[in-house]
Amino acid sequence: MLLSRRKLLQHAVGSAAAIAVPARFTRSLRAAEPTAVKSRPDVVIHEGTYPGWPWITAGADGTLYCVFREGTIHGYSPVGKAMLTTSTDRARTWSPARVIVDAPHMDDRNVGIVELPNKDLLVTYNTYSKALESAAMTVRSADGGQNWSKPQPIGQPNTRTKAAVLPLADGTLLLPFYVAPGNGSLAALSSDHGATWKVVRLPDADGFVGDEWDALEVEPGRLIGIVRNSHRETDGTFWKTESHDGGLTWAVPRPTNVRSRRHPSPAQITRHGKTPILIYSDRRMVSVSAVRTSDPEFLRWDVEHRLPCYRYDPDESPIPDASYPVSVQIGPHQRFIVDYEIRADAKRIAGYFVSIPEGW
Repeated sequence: MLLSRRKLLQHAVGSAAAIAVPARFTRSLRAAEPTAVKSRPDVVIHEGTYPGWPWITAGADGTLYCVFREGTIHGYSPVGKAMLTTSTDRARTWSPARVIVDAPHMDDRNVGIVELPNKDLLVTYNTYSKALESAAMTVRSADGGQNWSKPQPIGQPNTRTKAAVLPLADGTLLLPFYVAPGNGSLAALSSDHGATWKVVRLPDADGFVGDEWDALEVEPGRLIGIVRNSHRETDGTFWKTESHDGGLTWAVPRPTNVRSRRHPSPAQITRHGKTPILIYSDRRMVSVSAVRTSDPEFLRWDVEHRLPCYRYDPDESPIPDASYPVSVQIGPHQRFIVDYEIRADAKRIAGYFVSIPEGW
């Protein structure tokens, strides 16, 4: 069959373009194609009924500790419990999950974990009752998570947790948490290894009401907080605040250029090597990315060159529930990101190995 004149022209242009494009350019194009981003977990850490909201940290001996909540639905679950699993082979295999806290008729959720300088594990979480009342709590282990102390309240009513405690250079412990029911970001400070806490409130701003947040000490006493905005007109932009006195006072938050689109979800601010990075869902329930900054004010991040880490489905369709990614560095050029994924056929805590480019 003879080709039409239009098809002949299209065929000629396509052939010429294929010849003219240098090989190095076609390689870069292929690297940027959607199929280059993984859409299946490398590791399934836990399969459950409705696991969610994980956190991960590395101990001094290299042990990885991952905590999460196991329940029955996204909302209040009377059997909700805080769980722990560990890995000693850089996240490739994980121990069976065991219970940290499981109070009767209480949903123990939003779990974070850190290894303190004295090697104690300090876990933060919040209770959640049938009346939808919350209270931020801590519990600790001196034997690597085999046994746990009696839970202790932070002492602030109607509060929930998200990020783990951050040990500061001067020995102070800082917990980023927030008010709920209600709104507003809070910081709890402890100078006695978590026995008692002083609570301060972060300021709000026009168009901004604080919510879940995370913090990084970028130099001794200087803290950067990245905060989810719960204002009714939010567009998913993350806001930044900072403290120059070890968390006692905080600057009025300002918007960054980073957004969690579709629905807001919180970001993790951390370092890869010496580089400050954000791990965040750029499209909630669709995809997760990493982004770095060289801005000393931490307002402008290199979103044009963000690193796509994974998407939940190859066709970029949203899954029912997900997108609280957190991560840990496991090598000079590798991170391990943990997330929860609620699908019709799988409900799990999932892990992804992500290669970090040279120079990050």
